Amino acid sequence: MQVWLHSFWVAMVQIGCMWGMYEVGAKQIGNMNTKKAALETPVTTKQASQRLVDRDAVVEAFEWTDDKGVGLEYNEAELLQMQNDPDNHNYKKVLRRFVQSELKTEIESFQTIGSQLNPRRILVATTDGMLYEVRMKKRSNHRQMWTVEGYNMTAGYRTDVEQEQDLLPEDMYPTYRVMELAEADLQIRAWAKPLIQNSQGHTFHTALNGKTYLLIKSSQSETDSVEIEGIRIWVEEMLVHYQTYEFGEGADRSILNNYLLIEVPETTESDVTFYNTVTVVR
Repeated sequence: MQVWLHSFWVAMVQIGCMWGMYEVGAKQIGNMNTKKAALETPVTTKQASQRLVDRDAVVEAFEWTDDKGVGLEYNEAELLQMQNDPDNHNYKKVLRRFVQSELKTEIESFQTIGSQLNPRRILVATTDGMLYEVRMKKRSNHRQMWTVEGYNMTAGYRTDVEQEQDLLPEDMYPTYRVMELAEADLQIRAWAKPLIQNSQGHTFHTALNGKTYLLIKSSQSETDSVEIEGIRIWVEEMLVHYQTYEFGEGADRSILNNYLLIEVPETTESDVTFYNTVTVVR
């Protein structure tokens, strides 16, 4: 009898252990199924917009494109009527109303792009997955009223790689490398070194072995600097946009570029044109 009772209790303990293991296993399987379902759930536009947008590439594409999209015009009667609406003195309200009434969607996020406040350029992401550049102007002759002057758009946003390839194709926006003089080929060093030492605020270019080399030189001031903005190839011409900076004596020396030597892995049949797009004095 004692042996039977002992065997009975041993069996009950084993069954309890097995049941506990079953519950733990079932819970783990349930968690695994939940995770699997989450992985298989399509990414919504809202989720995609938060993790897939390379906004720098979008802004650069809007700046470089020759297609400026849709322009809007107003006659004087319309302007006189619009200036009486107090909401038109707040550019954010004007922007939100424009997106709702004209673009038939809602704003997910927006930000001013560029340093100019009037006219103002705004990058707008909408809830339906589109990206717009909206151009606005504050009219001093109509009670400081804001109006939308035009807009442009992209086809929507995808992955960073797909988007960048679409917005900045390499045949128009070649990859390039900013290099130190010591990194360059001996022939390029011989070409660039006297230009760096003796020139002030000039640009130069040359070609070697199927590559183009660009040199952008600041002035002789120790606190002047240059930065590359972008390079574009259009109708066999290479267009180089750069910025110049004039800092004061308290400048952060770690950010100063006395010159920029740039290697572009291709040449163009036409010329190279440099544009100084911004001069900043600090």
